[in-house]
Amino acid sequence: MISAPFASAILADQGAEVIKVEAANGVGDRMRTLGDIRNGMGTVFHACNRNKRSIAVDTRTDAGTAILHDLIGTADVFIQNFRPGAVERMGVGPDAMLARHPDLVYVSVSGFGPTGPYADQMVYDFVIQGLIGMAAHQGLADGDPALLLNLVVDKATAITVAQATTAALLAASRGAGGQHLEVSMLDAGLQFFWPDGGWGHGLLGEGGRSVPPMATNYEVRPTSDGHITLNLATNSTWPRLAAAIDPALMDDARFATFEDRQRNAAALRDAVDAVLSTIDTDEALERLRANDMPGGPVLGLGDVAADPQVVHRNSFVEYDSGSIGGVREARPAARFDAAEPHAPSGAPGYGAQTVEVLTELGRSADQIEALATAGVIPGGS
Repeated sequence: MISAPFASAILADQGAEVIKVEAANGVGDRMRTLGDIRNGMGTVFHACNRNKRSIAVDTRTDAGTAILHDLIGTADVFIQNFRPGAVERMGVGPDAMLARHPDLVYVSVSGFGPTGPYADQMVYDFVIQGLIGMAAHQGLADGDPALLLNLVVDKATAITVAQATTAALLAASRGAGGQHLEVSMLDAGLQFFWPDGGWGHGLLGEGGRSVPPMATNYEVRPTSDGHITLNLATNSTWPRLAAAIDPALMDDARFATFEDRQRNAAALRDAVDAVLSTIDTDEALERLRANDMPGGPVLGLGDVAADPQVVHRNSFVEYDSGSIGGVREARPAARFDAAEPHAPSGAPGYGAQTVEVLTELGRSADQIEALATAGVIPGGS
């Protein structure tokens, strides 16, 4: 619902032509109404499906399957996000498609992979967050597991899929031919989370030294008029933090070493808060920057677009999408100096380009009308 659509949106942002195939059930992608809604479309769906075309086809019919086969025959890449086994039942599994189209990059995205005890289980982002230790990690500060309130695993999977797809296309361009690329949310989530999230569980065997996870030092501290982010305990920044907050902290034996600051974390927070509570956010940040200390404001979602660095970078793109009117979306992160940025267009309406795409595939007007009458595509009586 997010992983494959967002992956193909990243590719579309970079110039790929993407055709979204939806069920001819009058509804299509169930995510169409996720987010703030206008004109029957949600902003989350829009951001994950911009720059695409949509065709609605009943792939349970022979005529619908034939259309899907023809589409795949025109494609460099086919991405599917069904539960394991579904595409085989539809007749468009990887073995069958690569036998017919040996240069195709066939991408399968799933929750747990094609086999194993969880393979057939329904899965969403929050399920993987719990399974890979992310929810437990979020509770390191107070002991209570917590979900990250963001579809972070879905999007990490999408980025993995997009990157791996372009790697497979590069291999194909160098003569390797097509291949089946398989990405699970479980594997992508672990790859994304484990380097720092698995802190304390990466060494096997005896020896080594246990160091408290870096994230336990991540702090949101209150000022007189808001909050700032900073890190209280690292050795490299401690002298600069003390200089910015209160130079007398350097002489406090409770905070002399990293281990001391970890052990006396509550007292350190109290000491820092005693100063920050008397100054506003701007002054606190000025002090941090004057001492080359990392930190920043905690912005409300409504304030992010006005941040000076965000404005300077043009990190948002605002445009009239056509489908839901004016939108603000994050600009594609990768910027290529040898290519003009791809102008964004709106996400497609449900099945909006069905006739257009079928015409490109060689169906006549009479054939398209017959498909609609038979219910293979929307539009029949």
